[in-house]
Amino acid sequence: MTAAYSIDLREKAVSAIVRGGKKSHVCRTLNISRNTLDQWLKRREDKGSLAPEEYRLSQAFCYLS
Repeated sequence: MTAAYSIDLREKAVSAIVRGGKKSHVCRTLNISRNTLDQWLKRREDKGSLAPEEYRLSQAFCYLS
């Protein structure tokens, strides 16, 4: 399994789209695939978070400990 992209990179990509940037330009600039960007946009819409599932689970575990 590959390492997850940073939350910072995810936020930069999504905010560029929200500001009106073209998906193709954002993907080329940040060196990410179009599929990855689409997944981040869907995750933000569905879950309200850009964090990968493992990150959200580990953060929740920290609060429970």
